[in-house]
Amino acid sequence: MKLPILPVLIVLGISLWVLLYQVFCLFRKEKYTSRIKLYTGQLETAGRDEKQKRHENYRQGLGMLARSIEKAGILAGYKANIRKKLVRANILMKPEEFISISLIVLCVFAFLGILLSGNILIIAIMAVIGWFAPLFILNRKITKRMKILNNQLGDTIAILSNALKAGHSFFQAVDSVCRELKGPMADEFSKLQKEISLGVNTETALENMVNRVGSDDLELMVTAVLIQRQIGGNLAEILDNISETIRLRIRAKGEIRTMTAQGRMSGWIITLLPLFLALAVSIINPDQMRVLVTHPIGIIMIVLALVMEFMGIYMVRKIINIEV
Repeated sequence: MKLPILPVLIVLGISLWVLLYQVFCLFRKEKYTSRIKLYTGQLETAGRDEKQKRHENYRQGLGMLARSIEKAGILAGYKANIRKKLVRANILMKPEEFISISLIVLCVFAFLGILLSGNILIIAIMAVIGWFAPLFILNRKITKRMKILNNQLGDTIAILSNALKAGHSFFQAVDSVCRELKGPMADEFSKLQKEISLGVNTETALENMVNRVGSDDLELMVTAVLIQRQIGGNLAEILDNISETIRLRIRAKGEIRTMTAQGRMSGWIITLLPLFLALAVSIINPDQMRVLVTHPIGIIMIVLALVMEFMGIYMVRKIINIEV
């Protein structure tokens, strides 16, 4: 009986590859140690240590400039604002490090402006864009995290309410949220749980969580919990009522965001279109844009255009920002 040639060749090829792979693994230096570390959990720890080492090297490289800013003692108010934003974005970074990144990006964008065009106006515009680019990314991260937190708030209140109805204490209800949820809300309640475990007063820990997150809906829930802890009452029933109110607010915010989408797009166009036009004209015909920088009337026109630009942005934001 003749065996089919193709299946036999496939089986032999696979067997030979597996054999060669095993021989290669046998002569590897870290073969057995890697297997032991894999089962003992040390391999994962080593990976985390390596990642932590790379992170520390990065922080040391950035730390020189950050320490200089910290020793200078400048921008105290701005650093306090950045510190609050970093906490809300859940980014483990010092304000001085963020300012250092902003300065580096400013220099890079200014250098790009020099390469694209020697026009001082273009260089200044590119430098301003470079300074605000990290702040824009930070605000976007805060907005995204806040949206996730508000969307998870209804499930959070439901878990707290069900745990309290089952006879658990408030601390046990917080532990239920940490175990059953994932994402930013679980992280914030884990911090709350750790603060309470370390001896921080429950009311103080709740207020710290509200200050970290900055969500109006979460503040409404925490206020109800604080009032109940002072005057008593059925907290589960209070949370159920608040849950319905928060769900209606989230729905109303979604409808408002949909209706104001055109206005927000108009605001972006008003903001970015003049900058792109100025950049395009500077590249195509630099002599024409140079008049705006060198002639006094051109400088006045630029100042008036910037003032009107900021007024337009302010008015559009006032129109589309509707409080619920």
